[in-house]
Amino acid sequence: MASATSSCADSGSAERGLARTMLATVAHELRTPLTSIRGYIETLLEEELDPATARRFLETAHREALRVSRLVDGMLEFSLLDLASGDLRAECDTAEQIRATLEMLSPLAAARRVTIRTSLLTDAKARVDDDAFFHALSNLVENAIKYVGENGTIEITSSHAAPFVEIAVHDNGKGIAPERSESIFLLGVRGDAPVPSGRGIGLAVVKAIAEGAGGSVRVERSPLGGAAFLLRFLEG
Repeated sequence: MASATSSCADSGSAERGLARTMLATVAHELRTPLTSIRGYIETLLEEELDPATARRFLETAHREALRVSRLVDGMLEFSLLDLASGDLRAECDTAEQIRATLEMLSPLAAARRVTIRTSLLTDAKARVDDDAFFHALSNLVENAIKYVGENGTIEITSSHAAPFVEIAVHDNGKGIAPERSESIFLLGVRGDAPVPSGRGIGLAVVKAIAEGAGGSVRVERSPLGGAAFLLRFLEG
């Protein structure tokens, strides 16, 4: 009887742990687009902008609100950390999603005076859902903005690496020690940011999304001196 009671307790504990992980993951994924929406709306309320810029800010906030809505809807269907059954029939325009990612994160980059440069293929399609690609890349770029520190530099490139399209996020920060190149993708493992933040969820989400779509992610030393995260998806 004691054994059965212990087994039930262990099961209940595991379920609570899974629920906490799911809630923390969803909260992590919601935080960035909500911060972006708030930033654009506050700018619209506080500054006198020309009509074209004001419209662009509103369109960005609207797009991110729709993305949040889709993420909330998806909470009822799957966990962001359990994407092994990714739909390989999906396809996205990588340049379009990279631009959308940078537009969402531009308030955060501006606040930290981080410069972001790009060198992108204009015709690269990836076999992954638009939102999944966006979530993976936004986690990498947001991490780079946080860890590179003020006045840092980030460079995002895309290239063909048949049968994959590879998205590289370079920075000139401190980089990642070789012995941590695999462990940083584990749930709960955090990097050494100038100001500690996060719960060690973002890179685990990136890995789950990439592998769920038949791709991969790895980190190595960047020519800029910091880290280079290399995200690969099958070419569309």
